[in-house]
Amino acid sequence: MSELPRVKRIAHIVLFVSDPEASAAWYCRVLGMRISARAGDGPYKGGIFLSFGELDHDIALFKAAPGSTQGREFEHIGLELDCGGDIKRLALMHEALKSQGVRVQEILDHGVSVGVYFLDPDGHMLEVFCQLMPHGDASIRELGRNEGQANPVELPAP
Repeated sequence: MSELPRVKRIAHIVLFVSDPEASAAWYCRVLGMRISARAGDGPYKGGIFLSFGELDHDIALFKAAPGSTQGREFEHIGLELDCGGDIKRLALMHEALKSQGVRVQEILDHGVSVGVYFLDPDGHMLEVFCQLMPHGDASIRELGRNEGQANPVELPAP
């Protein structure tokens, strides 16, 4: 028997939302995503697929059933910024979020990264973060050493 292939990464996330069109507009405006597809007939009818520009879709939005509890399906989604370890790039994103009227929940230093946490229109928690050290064994060891550190922090001026 051959060895099973290793899972490489999280490829995409599908969220139930109250209004896929309104949520898609928010994700495009706030996070710079673009609509890559709209589902026609079938079980995903009305769904919208969004991309950051490299994959066919990173986030998909499907209509939630009436009366569904929103925003409590998971704790949060982490979105890594292309920041090259420069925390000022995260500060710039933080300012952009605030200028869009996004209410930031908290900013946390994890030792290996710093993240800005905020809610989408349906109450799903998102985190945009700047990775401070390269991914790999060293960052895994550091997160273990600091026991999953999550200290509130202020960002520098962008």
